[in-house]
Amino acid sequence: MTADPKFFEDKSKKITDLMNQYGRRSILLSVFRLVMFVCAAGSVIAAFAVKKPLLFLPAALFLIVFTVLCVIHGKVSAKLNYYEALGTVNSKYIARIKGDFDGFFSIVCDGLKRKDEREEAVRYASGSEFYTDDHDYCTDLDLFGRKSLFTRLNVSETSFGRRAFAKELLGNGDVIRSAEDISLRQKAVEELSGKPDFLEEYQATAMLGKMKKDPKALIDFASERKPVKKSHLTTAIFLICLWLVPVASYIFFPVFLRPCILGVLLINLLSWAAGVKNNAYYFNAADGMPSQVSTIHKLYSLLETSDIKGEYLRGLIAGKGGKSVTGSLSSLATILFFAGLRSQPLFAFLINGVFPLDHLICYFMGIWADRYGDSLAHAVTDLAQIESLMCATQISFVSKVSSFPVIEKSGSADDNAYFEGKDISHPLLAPDSCVSNSVTIRSGIALITGSNMSGKTTLIRTVGVCSILAYMGSMVPCSSLSVGRMRIMSSMRITDNLGEDMSTFKAELVRISGIIKCAKESSTALMFLIDEIFRGTNSDDRTEGALIVLKNLSAKRICGMMTTHDYAMIDRTVDTYKNICYYHFSEKYSDTGITFDYKLADGISRESNARFLMKLVGIE
Repeated sequence: MTADPKFFEDKSKKITDLMNQYGRRSILLSVFRLVMFVCAAGSVIAAFAVKKPLLFLPAALFLIVFTVLCVIHGKVSAKLNYYEALGTVNSKYIARIKGDFDGFFSIVCDGLKRKDEREEAVRYASGSEFYTDDHDYCTDLDLFGRKSLFTRLNVSETSFGRRAFAKELLGNGDVIRSAEDISLRQKAVEELSGKPDFLEEYQATAMLGKMKKDPKALIDFASERKPVKKSHLTTAIFLICLWLVPVASYIFFPVFLRPCILGVLLINLLSWAAGVKNNAYYFNAADGMPSQVSTIHKLYSLLETSDIKGEYLRGLIAGKGGKSVTGSLSSLATILFFAGLRSQPLFAFLINGVFPLDHLICYFMGIWADRYGDSLAHAVTDLAQIESLMCATQISFVSKVSSFPVIEKSGSADDNAYFEGKDISHPLLAPDSCVSNSVTIRSGIALITGSNMSGKTTLIRTVGVCSILAYMGSMVPCSSLSVGRMRIMSSMRITDNLGEDMSTFKAELVRISGIIKCAKESSTALMFLIDEIFRGTNSDDRTEGALIVLKNLSAKRICGMMTTHDYAMIDRTVDTYKNICYYHFSEKYSDTGITFDYKLADGISRESNARFLMKLVGIE
């Protein structure tokens, strides 16, 4: 599948029809429920008014029908909610494919009236909490934010899935994934890319679960595997058996029935109150988790019953030891459902006065933790990995052309310092208008020249982003790509920091010194991306400084790209550096303005359009 929204636009019509269908059913069932309730209430009132007990019979029948309608209505409402979520997911796909970021965030904020709610929704959708200044390339490659790689590719609706995808975008510094691992991920992404319906179904299910909170307390509880307290079960059995006393009293000593019932209720409440402090360990772990675990269970049910066949994906779905994850989560979901029932203090007080619910919940939670241990932690981790792979599929939907890159298998750093891309394009650009380019760098440095706005910075960002996508196992927007496994470092968006007495020039020095330090000390292959080096100083210092940097970054295990307008520096590299290749962008001038074709060509450009651009905006 390529960047064609037709599949999803056709599906949108089907989803709308289903929403209308279930919406009508929901309205009809609501009316019938009301009628049955009114009839039941009317029959009861009539029975008391005319003193005819027989009228309680139709009241009971109306009540039974009302209950059945409530159950059916609940299922219809659940279906309606699902198709509404599916419609939202489908609309997001269409916006992503079209590169319509404004439309995407309109969908994200739809129905939210308060400003803080809208801001939180935008923050969540853009992954802005993952942005960090202290990183090899995060500030330069548009990973997070409104118009970012995260916004366009993320389809995870769980907190842990979003974090796993963000981690993939950020990489792991010197720790480079092996070619074998990348190949396994590529096969998984290829299989998932062919299942757009399943991807949307999964995302809609996760969206309904509102999985914005990590189940950390519950995972910690399960992993601790504290010994099961059999006293919980003993106490519960005792309190249940205690109700035999009022039963016996009713049979043999009816006069003592009321005191016996009150006595049993009092003992139940005293037992509950005495255990509140000790039981808090269990209920703190269960707090807010019924919906979370239920949703994780549903997501694994979808995965386990899907037609996914790939070995890597099946291994993640199977869970620890190859056991069914839904089996372990099913009993936990049931326990947490009952734990959720007593979440309101008044209800907890009332129900524990009659039945030892808290003691039983604590006992069965302990049994579950002892039996399944850290299976929940493994289930969450594996699910996060699956969702990060789902995010990696999105390049196949949003790009005109995409292909899986060939990854260097050699473990030698010298063999990995290369990037050979044909028709590469930036995934944040609209597929209908973006221009692709081909570039090759092998154990060397590409110097990119050209006038302002010609496409130099976009090109080196494209190379960086394509490499990141390649290492996570994703397709890449290109017709072909061969790439070594390299650490990526950049110096592009440089800003000052008055609070830390950091000028723009000093900030750039810090960034570039970090790249040089890595080049000298690391044993890993390195790709560097530097935009307009030392723009904050005079021309002589800029030239000399740039030459020093080039000297420090000239090694067989290093490849990189540098854009520049410093033609004095360019001239001094032509005959001195054998590891440098030259690319450039050009433009055409007319009476009405400048036309850029954004096509990369070999060689050096000495054109400058600054004065022309100044004139266009009225600066003469």
